[in-house]
Amino acid sequence: MIKKIIIGLSIIMFIFSVLPLRAFSYQKTMGLTDKEIVERLTKLEEGQRALRAEMNRRFEDMDKRFEDINKRFEDMNKRFEDMNKRFEDINERFDLLNKRISDLVHTTNTMMVVFGGLVVAMMGLVFWDRKTLIEKAKESTVKKIETDSRLIKALRELAKTDKKLAEVMKSFGLL
Repeated sequence: MIKKIIIGLSIIMFIFSVLPLRAFSYQKTMGLTDKEIVERLTKLEEGQRALRAEMNRRFEDMDKRFEDINKRFEDMNKRFEDMNKRFEDINERFDLLNKRISDLVHTTNTMMVVFGGLVVAMMGLVFWDRKTLIEKAKESTVKKIETDSRLIKALRELAKTDKKLAEVMKSFGLL
């Protein structure tokens, strides 16, 4: 129990020894009057208002810039839409051009087939005409030869009696 009393007294003495030090550590501050405090608060409020106004102005400027950027993007989108429309028009033109070329190829193929048919028909006509001509020429030649051979036979018979005719026929190699 004595120990408890000694510990208790030691704590009390320690507390009393530290308290006076705190009392001496107090510094005297500048004394401000109420008027000075009000003036400083007013200046702080004005500064805050100015900062808010500046911040609001900058935010409005940023909003305006974003609107300008949005407008530029809209203009660019419109340009891209115009370009897409031009490309679609060009694609339509190419499709029409392809159709025209296809029609021309079809027409050319048709003309070539017709021309080929005409050539074949003409060649057939030429061969037929030539065959017919050759047959007629053969017939007329055969008839002429038959006629000539009868005539030569008759002249040979006559040449037996006529010396002058015999000499002429010899000169032509008919006797």
